Amino acid sequence: MTEMVPNPLLPALQETLRTIEPLIHDMQQALVNRAKDFHSGRIWTGPVAKDFDGELDRHTGRVRYAGDTILNELRLQITRTADMVTEKEAQRLIRQYDL
Repeated sequence: MTEMVPNPLLPALQETLRTIEPLIHDMQQALVNRAKDFHSGRIWTGPVAKDFDGELDRHTGRVRYAGDTILNELRLQITRTADMVTEKEAQRLIRQYDL
């Protein structure tokens, strides 16, 4: 029987999630806060400001969607990653992902 060892990819994925999750949330919140500031009407008004406001809303939505998608995909990959792999597979993963 082939000896099983801890999957070296799993802690790398978990560390990646711990690293990027707060960064993504901070970025999303910063954009939402700036959009709220802009919506207040105290920053810029007029027809060009209205056009910019629409663009800001679209880009804010895209950033939120992209960040959520990245986090969800990473979480899904973590759940699909085996805890244990063969020693040969572990070595392959170490080489492939420079772990």
